[in-house]
Amino acid sequence: MTTQQHDLGYRALFAHPEMVRELVTGFTAFKLFDGVALSAFERVNADYVSERPSARQGDVVWRVRVGDHVLDVVILLEFQSGVDRCMALRMQTYVGLLCQDLVERHQLSPELLLPPVLPLVFYNGVPAWSAPKELAELLTAPPAELAALQPSQRYALIDQWRLDRAALDANDDLLALLFRIELSRFPRWKARRKARRKN
Repeated sequence: MTTQQHDLGYRALFAHPEMVRELVTGFTAFKLFDGVALSAFERVNADYVSERPSARQGDVVWRVRVGDHVLDVVILLEFQSGVDRCMALRMQTYVGLLCQDLVERHQLSPELLLPPVLPLVFYNGVPAWSAPKELAELLTAPPAELAALQPSQRYALIDQWRLDRAALDANDDLLALLFRIELSRFPRWKARRKARRKN
């Protein structure tokens, strides 16, 4: 399976709200979406065209209505098969274009405010993820008087190969089962599981 086919497979998988909810609640530290009804998840356009002729495409975007106060939170899910050193910069671009798209579509809150965004990178490559998760790490240190004016962006990371093996085996959710099946095809995963069982 090529990298492009693999990424398309994940896009198809996470086109379902139950899979997105399982991913965030089961494989990140964020508890915001625990117990949120699937009906609160709404798929959002993931093609953002800037003012220039070129276009940037995110992978999967969901808007979720959370809590009694109906707070909208946008999940921006990016799939990576390789390490991209400039991922924080790319994510800043995606978030900016997403927000611009929401403004142009008049999809803001009643107070005309943009929703909070959860930028999430799902990485399934074998080498450990080594790219900075914060944009500031890609920038030259500015003079003190300019520091507060520099761009800022962070993203959350799910590194599939480095998920906790015991926790994954103990998880009965469908997504955890799919991850175990996928990873079991690779000799390194099998060797690690055997070594853990012997200890």
